[in-house]
Amino acid sequence: MSPEDLLLRDIHLPDAVSWWPPAIGWWLLAGAILLSIGAIIVWRRHREAQRNAPTIIAGLELARLRADWVEHGDAQRFVNELSTWLRRAGMSISSRQQAASLTGADWSAFLDDIAGESVFGTASAQLIAEAPYRKLASPDGEKMLVLCERWLAASARAHRSQRS
Repeated sequence: MSPEDLLLRDIHLPDAVSWWPPAIGWWLLAGAILLSIGAIIVWRRHREAQRNAPTIIAGLELARLRADWVEHGDAQRFVNELSTWLRRAGMSISSRQQAASLTGADWSAFLDDIAGESVFGTASAQLIAEAPYRKLASPDGEKMLVLCERWLAASARAHRSQRS
């Protein structure tokens, strides 16, 4: 052994700990946060889709009614089907207990209340109310379809604004 080996050397500190790459715990925490954010986004989209389901289904059914009307061309039958569709859509968007027993002016007022605006005038409301029960002289199917589409769009807007 040489005398130089016996001399005390200065204490050497280790190098500073680098911030990169982070420890495994930080990676796990970042992954858990990203998974939580993703799960919340998926859950909110699913919940929103469930809330909008009655309006979406009513829109699809209305499109099917239009296609059937184009195929058969019978305005009386079409107005009867529209009246039935409107009853079903009103009960789906609102509540069955409120809508099931209404007739005449009360029914059209209820529909306008769902939409948040006056969509059906007195003549249109009377046509919708009476269509399933008596043969009408010359029902205007296209006018009724436009009114129903307008009512559905207004109802969807009113339904969304009530939830917000």
